[in-house]
Amino acid sequence: MGFLRLFLAILVVLGHMDINFFGRHLAVSAVVVFYVLAGHVVSRLWRDAHEANAVKRAVGFYKDRALRIFPLYLTVMLFATVMWVAGANSIFISQAPSLGTWLSNLFVIPLNYYMFTGIDSFTLVPPAWSLGAELQFYLLVPLLLSFRMAAVGFGIATFTVYMLAQMGLLNADYFGYRLLAGVGFIFLLGTLVGRPEFYSRLVLWGAWLASVVYSVYLLAINSSVLFNLDVALGFAFGLPILQAFLNSPKRGLFHRLQRRAGEISYGVFLFHFPVMWLLQLFGYEGKPTAIAVVLISSALAWLAHTVIERPIWKRLRPVIKGPESSLQQ
Repeated sequence: MGFLRLFLAILVVLGHMDINFFGRHLAVSAVVVFYVLAGHVVSRLWRDAHEANAVKRAVGFYKDRALRIFPLYLTVMLFATVMWVAGANSIFISQAPSLGTWLSNLFVIPLNYYMFTGIDSFTLVPPAWSLGAELQFYLLVPLLLSFRMAAVGFGIATFTVYMLAQMGLLNADYFGYRLLAGVGFIFLLGTLVGRPEFYSRLVLWGAWLASVVYSVYLLAINSSVLFNLDVALGFAFGLPILQAFLNSPKRGLFHRLQRRAGEISYGVFLFHFPVMWLLQLFGYEGKPTAIAVVLISSALAWLAHTVIERPIWKRLRPVIKGPESSLQQ
C-alpha cells in the first residue's frame, strides 16, 4: 500500500500549505485513512506474532512499533531543531521551550493534547499530534486484540464520544478528529479490514455505509462544523480505496514500486514542516513552494530511510525477532 501511503502523505502536505480541493480539508480525510491503515497494520502484526506468552508478545509488539516510529521521528525532530535555531518563523515554534516542552516533543504522546497544554506553540514536528493518538492506540492494542469484550467496550465508548462531538456537546475538532477518546473506534475499524469473518465484514461495511449516508446528510445541510464532513468523507472514500490496494498484485514491478513509495511516505509526512521552514530561511514560502516542499521532503525521506532507518532496523531486528515485513509498515 505504498502508493496509498505516499498519496495520503502528500495530501497532508498540501493541506498544511492551504491547498485544498472544492473547499474540503483533504489533509483531514487523509489522516482518517491513516487511522484506518494503522489499525489494519497492527492487527496483522498482532495476528502474525508467534510468541505464545502474552507479556512477551506485547513487549515484542511495542519494540516493533518503537523501532518503526522513533528513529525517523527523532531524526526529523533534530532537523527541525536546526531550523528553529537558524531562525525559522512559525506559530509552531513561537515560544521559548522549557524542559517539559522538550520532553513532550521527545515522547510524542503529549503532543496529542496540545489543545489543553498549549504545547503547539513549540512543536518541532507539528503533524506529530496525530502520531501521539496513534501511539496511544498502540499501547492498547495487546488488550484490545486479546479480549473481544475490551475491544467492543472501547469501540462503543469512543464512538459515543464521537457522536457527542457530532451533536455539538463536545468540541467537534478535538473529540471528532484529534483525540483517541473520540476516534479510537476508527483505528478499531481498521483492525477489521481484510478479515474473513462475517461479523467483521458486517461491522466494517455497515460503518462504511453509515459514513456515506452521514456525508450526504452533512452535504445536504451544508454543515459548517469544523472537519465533521472531512472526517466522514475520509472513511467513506478511504475504506474502498484501502480495500482495492489490499487486492493489488503482491509481486512484480508494481509491488516493488509500492514498497519504494511506502519507504518514503512516513518521512514525507514528518519532514514537510521543517522543509517549509528551510525554504522560508532562503526567502521562499507559501503555495508556490508546494512542489519543492514535496520533492525535498521526498528526497530527505529517502536519504533518512537509507542512511538511518535501514541500518537501525538491520541491527535491531534480531533483538525483537520481528519479520522483515513488520518493519516496513
